Parts: sequence; C-alpha cells; structure tokens
Amino acid sequence: MFAMMSAVETAGRNTMTELRHLLGLLAPAQNGDDEPYGIDLSPQPSLSRLSLLIDRIAFAGLPVEMRISGEPRPLPTGIDVTAYRIIQEALTNALKHGDGAKAEVTVRYADHYLRVEVLNSGPSILSGSRPARREPLPGQADGTGRGLLGLRERVAVYGGDLDARRRLGGGYGVRARIPLDRP
Repeated sequence: MFAMMSAVETAGRNTMTELRHLLGLLAPAQNGDDEPYGIDLSPQPSLSRLSLLIDRIAFAGLPVEMRISGEPRPLPTGIDVTAYRIIQEALTNALKHGDGAKAEVTVRYADHYLRVEVLNSGPSILSGSRPARREPLPGQADGTGRGLLGLRERVAVYGGDLDARRRLGGGYGVRARIPLDRP
C-alpha cells in the first residue's frame, strides 16, 4: 500500500513539474528564464490562510477590513487558489499604488458561486488625480508578473469573470465571480 501511495505522489509531483515547464513556455519570465515558476513544491495558498495575508499587508502599512459572508466551505483547489491570488494581487496593488488609507476584502460563499471583492480608497476619478507611485517594499515583487490579466484568464478557466477598475468615488475595485457548480 505504501509503495502505491508513493508512486501516486511521485507521479503527481512529476506532473506538476511538467505543468510548470509548460506554463514557462506559454508565459516565460520577462528576464528570459525558462523556468519562471521554479520548482517550489510547497502547498498552494488558500482562503483558509487569508488571515495571514491580511496581517502581512496590514503590517506593511495598509489597514485591511475583512468580511466573510455565507457559510465557508471547502472549495475545489483551483478555485480556492485563484480566489486567494485575486485578493493577494489586489491588496499588493493597493499597497504599492494606493494612498494607503484602507482596503476592504469581502468573500461571499453563495450556493452556486464564490464572489471575491477587494476595494481600496484613493483619489477620485472625478478629480482627475492619480495616486502617487510607491517604491516596492523589500521582498515585494517588482511588477514583472502578469497581474490582473493573468488572474482574469484564471477566473475565465472556471467560467467566471473578473472586473478591475478605478472607482468613481476614489480608489480601485477588483471583483470576481466564480461559479462553483461548473463541471
């Protein structure tokens, strides 16, 4: 039995490595590296670890208010990781580009879909002003990833949609709706 489980684990790791290589061919790193994703086999992030992300962002200087509505439940792994990544990207962008006033994260568990929303405050679109650009904090990415475009594609894989734009009243909003009952 142990040998079978070990073989399954090895096959899974090999498959993930091959998938990372394939993703590297489809979306290579901007510096030309063949393997932008490395060989990190650590567990993928999930909404169950969201409070750690919120704490890190708040510690970096952006107060975050978090709301969960509906009954939290286990999600398919891909959807769970995608929802986490949406929140992570939106909060990182708010920290880097926003005015630092605050951000609000809402995760809604509905019967047939998951809704994720990240709103941050900032200058109004009506005033024509843009937030000041901040220097990245030590350890922060330098913007070489695919960001919101990559997340929009990830959400589309699950039949969902992602909307990201400046808000009329000020700040920026990122909203995603991901179906849970899609085969």
